[in-house]
Amino acid sequence: MRRPDGFDHRPDVEAEETHDALGPWRRPVDARPPVDAPPVEDEEPPKRRWALSAYDGLDDEATEPEPVPLERGSHAQRVDRAWRAAQKDQRAEEREQARAAKRAAAQARRARIRGERAEVRRFTAGRRRQLRVALLTGGGLVLALALLVGLVWSPLMAVRDVRVEGADRLDPAAVQAALGDHVGEPIATVTEAGVGERLQTIPQIESFRLEVVPPSTMIVHIVERRPVAIVPTAAGESVIDAAGVVLGGVDAAAGSLPRLVGVEPGSPEFEAVATVLVSVPTEVLSTTQSIEAPTPSDIRLTLASGQVVQWGGAEESRLKADVVAALIATQDPSAARVLDVRAPEHPVIRGS
Repeated sequence: MRRPDGFDHRPDVEAEETHDALGPWRRPVDARPPVDAPPVEDEEPPKRRWALSAYDGLDDEATEPEPVPLERGSHAQRVDRAWRAAQKDQRAEEREQARAAKRAAAQARRARIRGERAEVRRFTAGRRRQLRVALLTGGGLVLALALLVGLVWSPLMAVRDVRVEGADRLDPAAVQAALGDHVGEPIATVTEAGVGERLQTIPQIESFRLEVVPPSTMIVHIVERRPVAIVPTAAGESVIDAAGVVLGGVDAAAGSLPRLVGVEPGSPEFEAVATVLVSVPTEVLSTTQSIEAPTPSDIRLTLASGQVVQWGGAEESRLKADVVAALIATQDPSAARVLDVRAPEHPVIRGS
């Protein structure tokens, strides 16, 4: 006997099968949402898309029973835990990516800095080499200067010995006494100006030359003034040179010098006589007793033998001196009383 149509239809079984096939969170196709249910959105919000992978396979877990349950709780709790785990993993991955990016940026920055420094070193190598040479040279000069200054101001480089050379009529002790202030002074600070200032007190010195011999010797080469005549002064007779400088009193060495009669130092007559005194040889000058010069062109010498030399003016004094020396050597003083050399090419000898 055949059952009537629709007798085998079991609505509850079909609904249950449909429900199992669609999953616990899905409705049948012809199901209608409740009136007060919120509207169903077509797609998930963007901020939760990254966690959709947590829902994969949940339907299989719901439809296929597991032999041994791994987690307890309802399906919604498992979904929530899976979502949180996925979110945690995602944050960990993002942090790891951020750290990796930060490390890569730091490495790139260090590499860039190293490259820039290498380029700077390459382009400034010559400048650095010049700077090193300049620094070494400057340091060497500063060191040498410091050593030099130390040696200059050291007691080892102080003046301890003063020598005088060229003194004939002058006593060297007088020169050493005048330069006594330089003893103990650093030898590098001794100058000709300082020595000359102290030697001005000695009129017998015409000029000098300073020689410094390290470490402690100072040598003074002097040129003495030549005494040429004796002049009367307020203090008595004094010796003068051709410039009219008074060199001191008359001593035994200067006693044979000629005496100026009526000739004042500094006058035109004295300038003419000084030219003659410089030109006359020493042997003639030593035999001259006195010199008179009423005018610059009328100079007369009286010799120790009583002879009179009519010199004339100061012109051609060297030639006149040679002629007078020859006449003295060849003529008899008793016969040749007057030697006239006013015209030296034609001298005249007279008996009186």
